[in-house]
Amino acid sequence: MGKGIKMEFAKKKDSGDAVFHVSKLQKSDNENLGCRYCGADIQYVSAHTRGASKTPVSAHLKLWQDAEHRNSCGYSVKGAVEFLVADSKSVENTNPIFVLQNDGSYLFRMNILIDAQKVAQNITESGGRFESSEHLSTRRNYIRSEEQLASYFRSAAGIVKLRSLIQESSDVEELKRLVKIQYKNGFISWNDFYYDDTRYHILFNRLAKGNLPHPVAVSVTLKGTVGLNKEARYFPWSFQCYSQINEENKKRRVYIPRLQLAKESLHRSMSDGETFLIVGDAWSNKVKDDFSIFRSFNISVYNKSQFKKELDAE
Repeated sequence: MGKGIKMEFAKKKDSGDAVFHVSKLQKSDNENLGCRYCGADIQYVSAHTRGASKTPVSAHLKLWQDAEHRNSCGYSVKGAVEFLVADSKSVENTNPIFVLQNDGSYLFRMNILIDAQKVAQNITESGGRFESSEHLSTRRNYIRSEEQLASYFRSAAGIVKLRSLIQESSDVEELKRLVKIQYKNGFISWNDFYYDDTRYHILFNRLAKGNLPHPVAVSVTLKGTVGLNKEARYFPWSFQCYSQINEENKKRRVYIPRLQLAKESLHRSMSDGETFLIVGDAWSNKVKDDFSIFRSFNISVYNKSQFKKELDAE
């Protein structure tokens, strides 16, 4: 039985229809909490750190043992997908990034995301003077405004956020069944697209071998403060993230993600300890020497809709 997704809002059974953000709840509220949509019993999970990297994990809500969301609930996998697809259609004259199939699943059209990312990159590199309709590899005018451009990124980041909030393998399989990722004339697996902090080593190795021609989605937790390199042409600002520490053939390796930001405004809504889902191009750095334990890679960010917080603020 699936357990739905991590939640940030709940109702208290003794408080009527009032909805409470997780920041207003505590462990003593357990046995008095219900899903804001369907009323299923849920529980509060305290903030903690995870693994050898000591990555912070924010307080969140999850289903109580043996409880289950209704199938249409916004916190079930199916309900969350349906809500996201509906929201992706809110911008008029936007070529849909999700397309319904006869079996009830959706195609997530990676090619549209790739076009959007090329446009965002070229707008940045040309100082805002770039004409997007002349650049698209498809030669079809998919992107006609900043609002549409943001819509594509927002939809992509939204589906990635949903994947990151899933905790049970049965729910992961449900998402894979509901959303298939189309790339060029074929498909790619979710494992080729999404990487959390347990799979940084896989992402680094694939990048180092040049095996990822498409954008990727990465879950990162920010560490420290933003850095500024005034000499950098395209990415003056950068944010280091918590690493994955891994043992490979009795050798210790530390895999470190770094966000590379094209504009100062992008980091104003980011701070130390927050977890974000980032969709963008990635590349690995050259390993310093054979004795170095550090392996680092980068994710490019041009548009604020490329990233979402894992759990929304109040």
